[in-house]
Amino acid sequence: MGAVDGLGNGYEDRGGASGTRPDGTRTDGSLSGHPAPHRDASSLRLHITWLRGGEETSYDTTLVVRD
Repeated sequence: MGAVDGLGNGYEDRGGASGTRPDGTRTDGSLSGHPAPHRDASSLRLHITWLRGGEETSYDTTLVVRD
């Protein structure tokens, strides 16, 4: 996982998610980033890559963090 806020600041994955649950529907743990978003940032553009069955699938999305 990586992210960039609307001000151009970068954020990196600090881990937490690993493997899959026994039923295969989700990972164990949670995703977290570092550092905390800048107080003046209004959005975060997230890039997440999942690895399942030896295949990588990437997703990008933007979160509004302040109006």
